[in-house]
Amino acid sequence: MLPILASITTVAYILGGRGDSCSVSCGRIGRSCIPKIETNETLALFKSLGIDCTPQKDGSDSWSKAEHPGYTHGVCVGFNNIPDEARCESYDWATSRVCNCGDDNTKRPHFGTGHSGVKLPGNETAIFEHTVAPNTVGVMSHFWATCTADCIQSSRIRYYIDGETTPSIDYNPLRASGVGFNDTAIAPWGTKWIGSGSKRAYFHNFKIPFTKSIRITIQSDTLRDQGSFYIIVRGVLNAPITISGVPLPSNAKLLLQKFEGTVQPLEWVNVTDVPTGSGLHFASSLIVKSGNMNFLEGCYHSYTPYNEVFPGTLLSTGTEDYFDSAWYFDAGEFQMPVSGFTHLNKSSAGVTWSAYRFHEMDPLPFDSGLRVVWRNGDVLDPVTHAKCYNQAGNKAGNPTVSEIISYSWVYVW
Repeated sequence: MLPILASITTVAYILGGRGDSCSVSCGRIGRSCIPKIETNETLALFKSLGIDCTPQKDGSDSWSKAEHPGYTHGVCVGFNNIPDEARCESYDWATSRVCNCGDDNTKRPHFGTGHSGVKLPGNETAIFEHTVAPNTVGVMSHFWATCTADCIQSSRIRYYIDGETTPSIDYNPLRASGVGFNDTAIAPWGTKWIGSGSKRAYFHNFKIPFTKSIRITIQSDTLRDQGSFYIIVRGVLNAPITISGVPLPSNAKLLLQKFEGTVQPLEWVNVTDVPTGSGLHFASSLIVKSGNMNFLEGCYHSYTPYNEVFPGTLLSTGTEDYFDSAWYFDAGEFQMPVSGFTHLNKSSAGVTWSAYRFHEMDPLPFDSGLRVVWRNGDVLDPVTHAKCYNQAGNKAGNPTVSEIISYSWVYVW
């Protein structure tokens, strides 16, 4: 990424980062983007930004793309015949745009962006960046996206909070909504937190706080450009976050903890893993591909303090119990405010299944670290035949090797 080469306090124009839109580049320094750019059809503006260009004779000096004017491959491009309004949201991975940054927007009551019909890029690309004033807290409050079926399934969204180099939040929109296998038949459905208003559109309203800055990027997991991608992200300033009537402290941070891998029968999986500190376990989703339904015998346990001995606190007497159902979900699929069962397919090849659960009505706070653990199947006490209170014993049914994807959303402070 190229540095910004001119101070906003002395000149409105900057050279943005390579691959960034002007909205992103201006947002990084706490400014709004002004779509009007005046170059007087000379290279003087580039020179004022520290770029020394030689005029080209191939026509590249004429405006022809939404990301013009800019600097790419050592050439200044698109500075002649600029329309009255340049598109602030446009970007090109090889171009550093010339941007006109306007007023301070670090105290805007609400903020966000929308991108319409763009390619979901194979390269990680920033679509939004915002900075808040000192002693304030920004809260991202809404996400929505749609694309073709293959495109939305391969999309990857990252949130970099307060200057992170590794994102605290990195998700696929389907999995964030507890949908594991790109089901379209169940749409439309929704809760106040998650949902799908179209066969290929997903949203969430998770409250994601930050105290300095937020950077949001998109990428296709296929590592190639895909589809016609639409996305909206939005946030508010100084909005208190309250879960089950309990206000979270101003230094609370939302983490997404993920597990993805192969799990042996009776193997334990840490779906939430916070070794120290205080916080609140907010939500979970579980996506399973297995040989049969006996993985549902697995129980959920919580441990706080972190090193508490087995069995800790029993959160469920089986997997379907944790998701507020019973008897292997004998009533079928459902999407309710607290929990939902979003997919089940049984065939000779095995079973695929997914569900979600929120801990808003029954919060799980902690103050000495937290582990939330799920088991792939479970065992029966050899005497009482009770389940969930033994680490060894007779298997309940015949659980098989399972492919697991787990999302756990947890606030920490």
